[in-house]
Amino acid sequence: MDKLNLRIIRALSEDARISFSQLAKKVHLSAPAVAERVRKLEELGVITAYRPIINLEKLGLPIRALVECEVHKAQERKLKSMLLDMDEVIKIYNVTGVTTFIVEVGVTALSELDLFLEGIIDYCDTNTKLIMQIPIEEALPKGLEKMIEKNIERCEGQ
Repeated sequence: MDKLNLRIIRALSEDARISFSQLAKKVHLSAPAVAERVRKLEELGVITAYRPIINLEKLGLPIRALVECEVHKAQERKLKSMLLDMDEVIKIYNVTGVTTFIVEVGVTALSELDLFLEGIIDYCDTNTKLIMQIPIEEALPKGLEKMIEKNIERCEGQ
């Protein structure tokens, strides 16, 4: 991963709809060279999708929550299967520790959140946190370039 690819990735994370000619100007390459680099990044699986960022509150889902699920014995597969089919689920994180899953949900009312929790209570103990605001919602860590450079230096030093 070179610095040009990182600059391309950063620019695409800020605006996935940017044209190759605009992106080329930003990274000081030709449009065909940028297009080729983006194609290679897609083939390598570094870039997996181009998606809009949706304001769920303006869409009619003003309540978002993180639900920590401490799964009961032998219920992980069943719970995961259920969560995958539940309309309220935005994301599921499989994590380490006593919590097996952290589930992000979006609902129109607290009563819907309560129904969601009642639907999974036989499979896990929950700890729910309402999301008040999201001050940072980045696709990439702010220091990605520094982190990658340190990793490259570490690998070269071995």
